[in-house]
Amino acid sequence: MNSRKYQVAVILVNYNSSQYTLDCVRSIQAQTHSVRYQIIITDNNSRPEEKSKLNELLRLPNVQVIFNPENLGFSGANMIGVKSADADYYYFLNNDCILLNDCISILYDFMVSHPEAANASGEMFIADGTYEYNFRYFPSIALKLLGSGTLRLFQPQAFPSRHIRFQQPTAVDLVNGSSMFIRAIPFEKIKGFDTRYFLYCEEEDIALRLRREGFSTYLVPAAKYQHFVSRSTQQEGPINLPFLKEFYISFLYYFGKNYGPFHRLFIQLFYVIKIGRKVFSNLDYCRLAWFILRGAPEKESLRYRSVHKA
Repeated sequence: MNSRKYQVAVILVNYNSSQYTLDCVRSIQAQTHSVRYQIIITDNNSRPEEKSKLNELLRLPNVQVIFNPENLGFSGANMIGVKSADADYYYFLNNDCILLNDCISILYDFMVSHPEAANASGEMFIADGTYEYNFRYFPSIALKLLGSGTLRLFQPQAFPSRHIRFQQPTAVDLVNGSSMFIRAIPFEKIKGFDTRYFLYCEEEDIALRLRREGFSTYLVPAAKYQHFVSRSTQQEGPINLPFLKEFYISFLYYFGKNYGPFHRLFIQLFYVIKIGRKVFSNLDYCRLAWFILRGAPEKESLRYRSVHKA
């Protein structure tokens, strides 16, 4: 591995949620003891008062704050952070997370001793302290039609149960995007995050591309963190239409990019039918089904709105 200044670069994205960022940085400093690390925060053009809260971080020797002139979304902002990093591993951590133990050192030691691993995360606990599973399966037509329980009968190793807590590191398809500890060289080989994703599906895409390069993703239960669950993207109302539309933009792009037009078309029609069954409960479901039927056009992404989230 190339000689780099730090062992780990922790990369956070901030958007109008600076108090969470400050709390996250404090937890990193308090919990991390055994590795050389840097922290890079990329701000996605937050409001001025939110940007000003980050100024106290500028005094810290191993912390860098980058102020983006526009909202670049999750992938774009993280890639800005990568450009300023000089480390063997990138830890992409949501700013609304805090570390509950020396999570970074645990994940670092695991990756060093498991060269086949390129992506890892720890156990996740949500805002009230409740444990929540922290991995998912790659989305597929078979998974949508049959469900994970049926597929587990035929491929138990490929579909581990999400209803048990693992005691040992376990290979999984992908981990939650709130915490992804990624080996730098394979990440750079596949050119990092695809910045066409503005929000959602980045973790599916990066894990799949790493797997196609021969690398695995692991859940490492000894590492533990708390996620306060998308505080920067919350919105009032029974159905969060703008963010649901953004999800389907990413979801259909993921299928078309990674599996081809037939898979994309199948998933598109599958969700038109599934969501169309709810149209009488809320008119927004009708709008969402029509949006998907039109192919979830990227021109309607939050990326192009004057007020958007990341």
